[in-house]
Amino acid sequence: MHKVLYICPTSGMGSPETFIKQTASQVNSEAFENHYLLFTTGPLYDELTAAGANVHLLSQPPRLLFIADRQKVQDKLKELINALNIDLVHSTSSLGAIYSAWTCRQMGVPHVWFQHSPASGWKDRLAAILPHKGLIVNSHYTGKTQRRIENPIRFLIPRNNPIEKILLGTPIIEIPSAEVQAEKSRLAQKHNFNTDAFVASMLCRVQERKGLHVFLSALIELKKQNKLANFQALLWGEQTPGNEAYFGRLNKTIIEHQLPVAFAGRAKHPSLALACSDTVVNASVQPEPFGLSIIEGMMVGAVPIVPNEGGPTEIVSHGKNGLVFRARQASSLAQQLETLMKDADLKNKLAESTQTSARQKYNSERAIGHLETFHLKVINN
Repeated sequence: MHKVLYICPTSGMGSPETFIKQTASQVNSEAFENHYLLFTTGPLYDELTAAGANVHLLSQPPRLLFIADRQKVQDKLKELINALNIDLVHSTSSLGAIYSAWTCRQMGVPHVWFQHSPASGWKDRLAAILPHKGLIVNSHYTGKTQRRIENPIRFLIPRNNPIEKILLGTPIIEIPSAEVQAEKSRLAQKHNFNTDAFVASMLCRVQERKGLHVFLSALIELKKQNKLANFQALLWGEQTPGNEAYFGRLNKTIIEHQLPVAFAGRAKHPSLALACSDTVVNASVQPEPFGLSIIEGMMVGAVPIVPNEGGPTEIVSHGKNGLVFRARQASSLAQQLETLMKDADLKNKLAESTQTSARQKYNSERAIGHLETFHLKVINN
């Protein structure tokens, strides 16, 4: 049995953390024993410990610029590698790789890292030149952007290390229609809308780069045209530190324009939340590397509406399994929302095709199986 140690600098529940959670719930126990080193508590820590995973926690979150903090992480990593006989270290994000790479080299343990995020800064460049045996990406777009930012320092990057694209996914869940109706009734009562309303959801952190303001601008356009009758938008996600002012601006816009929009908080059960929705909207103003919430919605039949750039374009084909709008253009998003709202036949057709394509290509069992195959390839190389 091979032992893998996952390094997780964050403990929220975005795409990277959701993927890490899946490695704990769907790993092939006959081939792998997984351990997790988290830098801080949070939803991921709670989920992993509740699932009985092998979770290890630093005494306090480290700060990258502090030498003493980096040393504490390295000491903890050495301790775990020795005590657990770790065969491979998997770092989540470039930050995880920066903390882990040299220690793994010193300990003679192969190290891989997963670039989940938009590749853009010095951390991504630094992680690329540090020792590793493979880079994992979640889309062609992420792979291309990572390679592009590496160009100035390409001669420093370890050669002959594979780059593997692993499509993320979610579990295939069958939610009884009665359960969906009961949840929609609860939401309707809580947020004061009709149970037969057209529901549009966004599932993301409340951050400016996620484009919630673009979504609201689209709704303002539709309201001016009297096209928001029997409509409700639900914004699923938590505020993140440093984004309080942005949340305040969004809330002010909702109130000033009397928009049928509610902040629904963190979705404890994303699949159920999105099963109550007619569409799941991604309005990011920076290209998404992948877009896991898109898949979560597709898996339960919520039709995706996504911008025409980044990873989402590799998932959604306009008019076949969703709709595509011009990135950052509220009028284009408004047009696609209107199209879906006024054409019930199209909505039902897309809902069926989007669920079929998601279950075939983006189920989490397939994703974790692909990851395990890659880990074995690295370990046995």
